[in-house]
Amino acid sequence: MSVKIIIGYLRLFNRVLQQEQVDLSKVVEQELWITFQNCLEHPDEQDFDVERYVVLLQAAQSYFSRPITLVLAEHANLQDLGLMGYLASTSLDLQQALQLLQRYYSLVFKQTNLEQLSVQQFAEYIQIVWGASFSDYREMYELNLALIFKIAQSIVQDALVPPQKIQFGYLPHTALYHYEKFYGCPIHVQAGQYAIRFSNQILKAKSIAGDQQLNHVLSTQAQQSLNSVTSSELQQQQFRQKIQTYIEQGLAQQEEVLQSYIAKRLHCSERTLQRQLKAYQLNFQDILDQYRLEQSKLYLQQGKSLSEIAERLNYADQSAFGRAFKRWTGVTPKQFLKSL
Repeated sequence: MSVKIIIGYLRLFNRVLQQEQVDLSKVVEQELWITFQNCLEHPDEQDFDVERYVVLLQAAQSYFSRPITLVLAEHANLQDLGLMGYLASTSLDLQQALQLLQRYYSLVFKQTNLEQLSVQQFAEYIQIVWGASFSDYREMYELNLALIFKIAQSIVQDALVPPQKIQFGYLPHTALYHYEKFYGCPIHVQAGQYAIRFSNQILKAKSIAGDQQLNHVLSTQAQQSLNSVTSSELQQQQFRQKIQTYIEQGLAQQEEVLQSYIAKRLHCSERTLQRQLKAYQLNFQDILDQYRLEQSKLYLQQGKSLSEIAERLNYADQSAFGRAFKRWTGVTPKQFLKSL
């Protein structure tokens, strides 16, 4: 899965690095750092995916005594969340903000949200929950949870009492007491789901910046963006899936030149294939790398040897595979297995 996040998350991370005088340019892979800087300078020309963002978060963690996700949340402003942030800031109360969050949450991400978010209201409380299918993204889940709490704080102000419940889908890589201090309540860990629960008493607390007229205008704009994204992404995802299917078949047949093989399957030239990929704003190498990453993690969990994985994914040897895996994840295959 490749998820593109909005520029606000990158600017927030860069802002914190600058304020804390942290330099990651010599710590992470050069290609990753250059891509990060290019996205900051030219956000309309280049995307940045969640996998790479998580690698940056993990690399930065050693420079902070507290979870980097909480540090980011404390430095965040609603504008870092793009249109979703403006919608929240102009909401009449927390209840309206949470309803809008559920409706337009996917706008925080350029292509798709990590998991489907759901707002569940009961007689005594309201809770926001979403699944957690990807353990590699636990820092991203933690950051989004902290940012939702930040949204609630900015709307309710002094009326906000600690959440009734905070649930993590995965045990964080840093001590739980940091999170308990941040949220003001115990942290429960239950595999597969993140959640934050508030008492219904605070739902109608008025926002000091509430502006229903502006909120209506922004909601209309958000709906138009969502409609546009849904249509174009469906076509893009269908074409991407087709390419990925042919990659899988080509690797299984040990085809040496995958692009040539896929072009033949699509009954076109390699040049035409490149034009089609460009039209859908896709990159063949990115799709191939994503497939190899997902498959390599699966193979590692199944206990396959590095040499066998390298052969299955069409690498010259296991060293080449190991270098590629570390470039994607920031860790070696053996380190990845130890983290499970």
